[in-house]
Amino acid sequence: MSDFPTYEQLAALPVTSEHVVGPEHLDENRHMNIGHYFTFGGHALWDRSRLDLGMPDEYIAERGATTFTAEQHLRYFGESVEGDRLLVPTVIIARADKAVHFAALIVNQTRAELSCVMEAIAVHVDFSTRRPTSWPDDVAGLLDAAIETDRQDWPLPLSGSLGVRR
Repeated sequence: MSDFPTYEQLAALPVTSEHVVGPEHLDENRHMNIGHYFTFGGHALWDRSRLDLGMPDEYIAERGATTFTAEQHLRYFGESVEGDRLLVPTVIIARADKAVHFAALIVNQTRAELSCVMEAIAVHVDFSTRRPTSWPDDVAGLLDAAIETDRQDWPLPLSGSLGVRR
């Protein structure tokens, strides 16, 4: 088995968001600019948190908590150019009492290859004190379930530079 997932493995993951690279996404090199990889990956991770992990739009108002990003790492594997269709699945990798490690895999459907991986560490924060706080039990349960569901029998192309302390 290869140390890198195949396109078929990546394309089989549940997709959090989809995009088509437009002229507004291009830089002087006529490929998608770094800022748009960051935006697509970041929004996909936020959407996954809102839609599947118990932190909807009302989370701050109703629970008095949110997440702050503590660290990110982007790795590029393939170019994306105008007209390319991108799929962005997200995976929850691990969690600790107050933090989560997750990744957005930006998959170029047009070229049948992985373009970029955006990993992030997010910290659960009490919105009034702006200090880290433990995950509520229900959110912790959803994170744990997602970690199990998202686990693959093939290695994710992670940087190795990010992780959560348990």
